[in-house]
Amino acid sequence: MKCLNCGAEINNNLKISEIFSLKEIIPNYICNLCRQQLAPLKNRHNCPRCFKPDSEGICSDCLIWEQKYGKTNCHQALFEYNQFIHSYFKLYKRYGDVLLAKLFYQDIKSWSLKNHFDVVTYVPASQSHFEKRGFDPVYELYADIFDLKKLLFKIDADKPQAQKNRLERMQTPQTFSALPEINNFQKNQRILILDDIYTTGRTLMYAHDIFLSYGFKNICTFSLSR
Repeated sequence: MKCLNCGAEINNNLKISEIFSLKEIIPNYICNLCRQQLAPLKNRHNCPRCFKPDSEGICSDCLIWEQKYGKTNCHQALFEYNQFIHSYFKLYKRYGDVLLAKLFYQDIKSWSLKNHFDVVTYVPASQSHFEKRGFDPVYELYADIFDLKKLLFKIDADKPQAQKNRLERMQTPQTFSALPEINNFQKNQRILILDDIYTTGRTLMYAHDIFLSYGFKNICTFSLSR
């Protein structure tokens, strides 16, 4: 198998115990050289609410959300946003290399097996972005791992989040509304909302708002990168 990012051969030597184990063998699509360029967030001093790396306690972003919502953040992420992640999303989203959706399959799948939710949904692309790319990048990132339910509709913002500075991100107006299918679920069910990158948390908190307004209380969020 070749690395989806650089094309190098991936050495997936399995131990005898792994071959005959009843546990699922999770395929790997990223080579060791590319993996060495990642900065995993596990076992670091992350913000306990949003996983912002190298935080001394609750980060400034979460304190802002606490003033607005109370103590609501329940977010996890896998990797710190660095140059490798930046380049990955540039190829995946800006240049539309949809095959790269599977690059982190092993990491996300492993996380999903340890964290269970009743309903898993995601931050959808707006219609114009979907038409421009030809695919929904957040959906494709997670579709082979979770039983995704489309429960949100997104209108176009004034400009893409990637083109905004920090203040502009925080001041972005609400762009989500709920689809009728949101009423198919019980209010006490555990909800997980997926996104690709958590920067300030503005996007996921607006998605969180929608579920709160419909009476859901147990809401968590997850992103590949923070």
